[in-house]
Amino acid sequence: MIRRAQRKALARKFALGLLRPFSGMNVSVRLGEIAHNILSRWPIRPQTAKPIANFCYLTMCDRAHWLMLRESLFSLYRSWNSLPEITVVSDGSWTANDFAEVFAWWPMPITVLMREEICLSALAAGFPELADYVRESIWGLELATVTTQAKQRPVLYADADILWFRDPAPLLGDPVSWDKPRALRESNCHQRRDMALRHCPKVLEPPFVNAGMVALHGELMPPEILRSMVQDALPHPLDSSCQQTIIATAVKLGGEFFPEKLSLVEFDDVHRFRSRNMKTEGYYSRHYVHWMRHLLYRDALRLRFHFSAGPL
Repeated sequence: MIRRAQRKALARKFALGLLRPFSGMNVSVRLGEIAHNILSRWPIRPQTAKPIANFCYLTMCDRAHWLMLRESLFSLYRSWNSLPEITVVSDGSWTANDFAEVFAWWPMPITVLMREEICLSALAAGFPELADYVRESIWGLELATVTTQAKQRPVLYADADILWFRDPAPLLGDPVSWDKPRALRESNCHQRRDMALRHCPKVLEPPFVNAGMVALHGELMPPEILRSMVQDALPHPLDSSCQQTIIATAVKLGGEFFPEKLSLVEFDDVHRFRSRNMKTEGYYSRHYVHWMRHLLYRDALRLRFHFSAGPL
């Protein structure tokens, strides 16, 4: 039943054009699309329990990217020695019941939070502006998710386009010490310049902050700064750089960067036949932002083959 639910929800129609060698498609993209198709037809069997980690792994996903989320969580399962509680936030394009069927392979219950629940949490925390941002913007939803949930418990927020290759426990440290926001560094990350100049010009200086992974237990930033920045972001609900700039400001003002090897955020191999190897380079994860999703599916398929001798 579990495997059938995955196939029904995730299977893609194969595009025959992927097999035409002279179609003009980049070879890396072609391989990624083929890998995506194979993974959509390769369900995961129920997995056995592992020891429990004492923090919450928080992520967010729309219905169109369930397969990506599944592979992200499976990479976490196969590489981590202890499993955190998983909480997934819906953007409103899917329901908890539909999600439960497809992700029933995970060995523990997964908590699902709906968009309206995050709105109510923002209001309860005293941030009506943030609740408005949640209603208007997917980036507001991501910001409010981190802001409200980190007040309640230690959370590691990670985008759904991240694959894990090693257990990051040695680099994350004790969740008791997560009182300051930590995020990834990136060599070239787009920020909203006017917001940065108004609130924290250091955001525009390297190393830049990537908001795809954030660890925190407590306040993201002083409430008055958060309110002001959210008000600046509200007129631009489709601009992801607003949320990115808010997280970057929090890190630059009172936080710090994760250890560099926790996650690779680089794009130099995006069109190569042979992509970078996270294990030989010593990285614990990789963030496959936007135009790199074909590499995510290539690497995810490789991970599945490596694990195929065990229970799938």
